[in-house]
Amino acid sequence: MRLASHLLLHLALLTTTTIAHPILLQQRSVPFRSLTGLTTLTNTFSNAHTYAHAPTKYFHESTFHSHYDGRFASSQVPRAERTWHLRLMLKAYTDTMARIGVETWIMHGCLLGWWWGGQVMPWDQDLDFCVEEQGVRELGSWWNMTVHAFGAEELGLGDGGGGGGGVEGRWKGAAEEDGEDEEMRAKRFSWEEDVRKNGKKYLLEVNPNYTNTSTTDIYNFIDARWIDVSNGLYIDITALHIAPPFSLSPPPETDTETETDTDPPLLLYTKDTHAYTSTQLFPLRRTSFENVTISVPYAYEELLREEYGDEALTESWFNGYAFERGRGRWVHRPVSDAERKWFGKHGKQGKHGKQGKGEGKGDGEGGGRRAATGKITVGGESGSGSGRVDVGWG
Repeated sequence: MRLASHLLLHLALLTTTTIAHPILLQQRSVPFRSLTGLTTLTNTFSNAHTYAHAPTKYFHESTFHSHYDGRFASSQVPRAERTWHLRLMLKAYTDTMARIGVETWIMHGCLLGWWWGGQVMPWDQDLDFCVEEQGVRELGSWWNMTVHAFGAEELGLGDGGGGGGGVEGRWKGAAEEDGEDEEMRAKRFSWEEDVRKNGKKYLLEVNPNYTNTSTTDIYNFIDARWIDVSNGLYIDITALHIAPPFSLSPPPETDTETETDTDPPLLLYTKDTHAYTSTQLFPLRRTSFENVTISVPYAYEELLREEYGDEALTESWFNGYAFERGRGRWVHRPVSDAERKWFGKHGKQGKHGKQGKGEGKGDGEGGGRRAATGKITVGGESGSGSGRVDVGWG
C-alpha cells in the first residue's frame, strides 16, 4: 500500500503523545459461579490458569480449543452444526447492533468468506467484526454483560412449516446444495426444533481494557465478544481507533494551484496492530452475508490483498475444499492429482481464512493470523504513560 505524500511527511514528524493507562483488574467481572442458570456446566473449561504470567488478560478461551469460551462449552461442535450456529449468531448480533445503534462491519476471514460467495467458509471457527471507538464505549457503558434472547422467528427459522422463505430458505438451500443426506437433515431439523422450543441466548461481554488503546497491550487485543451461551462459540469484536497525531506543528504550506478541498485520510488502527486509512474503510458498503444484511469496508479487495496476499482471491482449493464457481460455494472434496501437482510445484497451501489464528498461540491474542501489510505500534510499555507511534508499510 502507498501512502500520500502528506502522510509520509507526518510519519517523519513523530512526536510523544499520551495514551490511556490500562485498567487494573482485580477479578473477572462475572466469576464462573455467577453464571449459574446461564451456563449448563458445573465447572469451567477456561484456560485462565495458563495465563498466570498475564494477570491483566481479560478474555480466556477454552482448554480444548481457542475458538470457544470454556465457561459455556466442554467440547467442540461438529463442523456442520458449528456453521449453522455461526449463521444464527451472525443474524442475532447484527440485528442487536442495528437496534442499539452501534455501527459494525465484518473483517478478516469473515470478510474473505463474504468475498468468495457471501457465506461463512466451512472451516471458519468464529466471526470477526469491528466497531468504531465510540461504538465500543457505548457497548462498555450501557450494554456490558447483557443477555440477549432470540426466538426462532427472529433468527429466521420460521415456524417449521417448510415454507423456505428468507434466511431459513437460504440456509436450507445451502444445506441441500452441499448434498445433505438424510442423517444430516435429521440433525438439522433437531437443531431447529431445539431453537423453536428454547430460543437462543447470547452474552455481550466487553473487555474493560478497551480504554487502553495501546498496541502493546498484547493480552487484550479483543475488545468485546458476542457469545453463544449454549455452545461457547463467539464473535470477536475489535475497536477501531484514530492514530495519535504525528505532529503538533501546523502542516506545511501547499501549492495553492494544486490545493483541493479534500481532507487527507486519517490513519486508523486496531489494537492487534492492523493499520488502515479512513478511505480504505469508509464509507461502508451495505451488502448481504448469509442472506443477512451487513456492512463491509469500502476498499474490501485492497484490504484482503494486504492481509492475505493476492492468491487468497484466486486460489480455489483450500483445506480439503474446492470453490465451485457455478454454485458459488466451497464444496468438500480431495485435491485432484493436477491440483496436487500444481500446489507441490508452487509450494502453495492456500491462504484462505485466518491462517492458524488461535492455533499454537503465543502469549498474545493475535495467534497466527497473517499480518496485514499496514502495521502500526501505538504506545510504549503498557502503563508507562509515554506514547509512541511506529508505522510500517510493506
